[in-house]
Amino acid sequence: MKSLILLTIAFVTISCASHKRENTIADSSYDALKFESLSRYDEKRLSKDKNSALNLCYQGEYSKAEEIFNINLDKNINNYSYWNEIGTCYILQERYSEAKRFFDIALSKTKNDIHKAVIINNLGVILLKLKNDELAKEYFKESIKLNKNALTPKFNLAKIYLRYSHYKSADELIKSLLKRSTQDVDFLHLYGHSLLMQKKYERALMYYDKIPKIYQTRDDIASNMAMAYYMLGKFDLAKSILEKTDKNNQRFVKSQELIKDQIEMAQETRGNEKG
Repeated sequence: MKSLILLTIAFVTISCASHKRENTIADSSYDALKFESLSRYDEKRLSKDKNSALNLCYQGEYSKAEEIFNINLDKNINNYSYWNEIGTCYILQERYSEAKRFFDIALSKTKNDIHKAVIINNLGVILLKLKNDELAKEYFKESIKLNKNALTPKFNLAKIYLRYSHYKSADELIKSLLKRSTQDVDFLHLYGHSLLMQKKYERALMYYDKIPKIYQTRDDIASNMAMAYYMLGKFDLAKSILEKTDKNNQRFVKSQELIKDQIEMAQETRGNEKG
């Protein structure tokens, strides 16, 4: 059994760089997903065991992680968490078929609904990565049924609803999240985004203004705030926001450039009308 598993737990050591965790939130009081979401394993959380296999995976040390996983196989053969961590390591490498294989093993090792909810949410994340939104939606719904207190599957499901402009369903989920944590940066951002898409610009800005200033420069948040100000005709405020963005995410940087171009055109039109 062990030799067979050794062949399957094989990570590709392509880099020693740490895994880039976008949108991490340094202050835990603003992060309600810190103990649930795969993307929220920040340095503080990982530092509890710097030499754990999962920590090493997040640091890009896949070869070392593989050694630890294989050493600990016998005592963890029936431990769902062990297999779930291996699946997580494969997600970090964007090797989704391997990740699914180990999440399926994890699912077979537990009868606990809360544990099942975690694994099924992770399987839903894989489907999102593979652009299978419809099936991902069903996995997140199932995860919520198994653990109504879990926040991450609700957050993931709300994002899918927003992607397809199902605002009522999205808003119901987001409001339930905000009841659990009124300060979470991404809950506030998600609701602000929903309101922006519904052209409720003033209300969107009310929620963005609740986000601490240190996070308002984040590219996704700043882009939406600037767009809301632009749509309200408050061009100077929009430009002020765009001047302070982090510029870490190229997709949003391109959006910011487009907003700047639109502002310049609008201001030029205003100037011509006055002239």
